[in-house]
Amino acid sequence: MKMIIQGYNKSIHKKNEQIIVKEKDNIIYRISAKKISDILIIGKGYITFDALSLISQNNIPLISTNNYGYIEYILTTPNDEKILLRKKQYKLSENFQGIEISKEIIKSKMNNQYYTLKTLNKNKKNLDVNQLKNEIKNNIKILEKLEITEDSEVGIIKNKIRGIEGITSVKYWKAISILLPNEINFKTRDQKPSNDVVNSMLNYGYAILALEITKIILIENLDPYCGFLHSDLNKRKSLTYDLIEEFRQQIIDKTVFSLVNRKQITEEAINKRTNLLKKESKYLLTKSIMDKIHSKINYCDEQLTYYQIIEKQVKLLRQTINMMKII
Repeated sequence: MKMIIQGYNKSIHKKNEQIIVKEKDNIIYRISAKKISDILIIGKGYITFDALSLISQNNIPLISTNNYGYIEYILTTPNDEKILLRKKQYKLSENFQGIEISKEIIKSKMNNQYYTLKTLNKNKKNLDVNQLKNEIKNNIKILEKLEITEDSEVGIIKNKIRGIEGITSVKYWKAISILLPNEINFKTRDQKPSNDVVNSMLNYGYAILALEITKIILIENLDPYCGFLHSDLNKRKSLTYDLIEEFRQQIIDKTVFSLVNRKQITEEAINKRTNLLKKESKYLLTKSIMDKIHSKINYCDEQLTYYQIIEKQVKLLRQTINMMKII
């Protein structure tokens, strides 16, 4: 189970083989360490050395985020098996084989954008949205025809893939602006919105999803900071942002659009002073996203949760990296 510790004046302790969480001097959680999959901290407090030792012994990732949902730090158990795998990952990120992985990820993202618009426009039958949807389908064909060989210049191919992805995303968000209710006043995707409830929800939702993906990446001993498409920048978890691409639409976008269309979250959910979602709306969005992540769908003739699908994808990536002969 996931343990979420939110708020202030909380502390984490150990007693026997249990993790004890206190608020001031009152015990609010008492759980066997063996039952905990990971611990998420949102707030301020402290943890004892004994508790840290028990968490490490049980290989429990300890993750802290700020109020925006962005990761501040992740503590994991040291593992001497990861070095050879990561060496391959670093080499792969700089050659044509890594670009092939990127191409498939972006193709999946674009397909999801196409089918998301198809679902949302099923009843509305908006002609402009249909046109944009068809343009996205054409872009998928352009990406499929993009040749990658051993002699390909990595930087040039990366830019071509990013270019196709960027054009497609503009069309996707233009279609979304047509489909969302007029009173929401959503114009376009903006990572630094001002009193824009949809963009604020998307930003917070993507941060939650990035957190879950980063945790799985670390469990599989890969380096979240070394991606195949996104550029390596200081503190940017490039691999996380690579892998999140094909899950944004199904998990986050559809959840956000559903909450907005049902008027469960409105323009009033934004704190005009801070440009952040209010606490109640943040809680509702987080719960809805976690419900979605752990909901089951039919995937390759199996009933799996989205979380299990992400796990499968990361495990597959690890296996691919392990099996590849680096050229």
